Amino acid sequence: MSKEVTIYGTITSPYVNRVVLACRRKGLNHRVFLPEGGSKSPEILAINPLGKIPTIKDGRTVLFESGVIVEYLDVKYPKNRLVPAGANAGARVRLIGAMCENYILLMLIRLFVQYMNGKPDKAIVADTINKLDDSLDALNQFIQPGPYAFGKSFSAADCYAVSAMVFLERIGKMMGSKDLLGKNRRNLKRYWTAIKKEPIVKQTMADIRAYAIKTGR
Repeated sequence: MSKEVTIYGTITSPYVNRVVLACRRKGLNHRVFLPEGGSKSPEILAINPLGKIPTIKDGRTVLFESGVIVEYLDVKYPKNRLVPAGANAGARVRLIGAMCENYILLMLIRLFVQYMNGKPDKAIVADTINKLDDSLDALNQFIQPGPYAFGKSFSAADCYAVSAMVFLERIGKMMGSKDLLGKNRRNLKRYWTAIKKEPIVKQTMADIRAYAIKTGR
């Protein structure tokens, strides 16, 4: 068992809290830490020349890219597997993760950039919301209506889905309390209601809120 996994980053980042969820599911001691100077600090650049978060240190192992980190943790620490061994089940878990990563989160980041700038481009926002709606509709067809995204236990699919849903709510607030999830995506709505009751999800969401209040972000 690792003494402690150091996760460089901030808990509000969907890429970081995805890794935190994986650590918590695995029962791994971990800390989330961002040195003074942020991702471009000498401490991070010394181990990750790209200066990206999350970056982790697990003993002598240094890794970045959240998807790689989640897979690494799952293989090194086999308790509470995040990706099922079976070909079909493993593929379904990875598919839900890929949908959250490559379609939903990508569109949310586009919206985040628009609203962080203070003067969102209406055309870009409208186009992005249309694409986000298509992606959410697709995910609604593939995700289970709870208590987990796939199968009978918390998996990597939940690490990806929870981080995306938390960020979805955050962007909705930035847009003036807009309900981006919508009312008709029943599987997604039921899933989100159920998974928020999971202890590691409740703790992670509480940590995100606490950090946001502390930093004003």
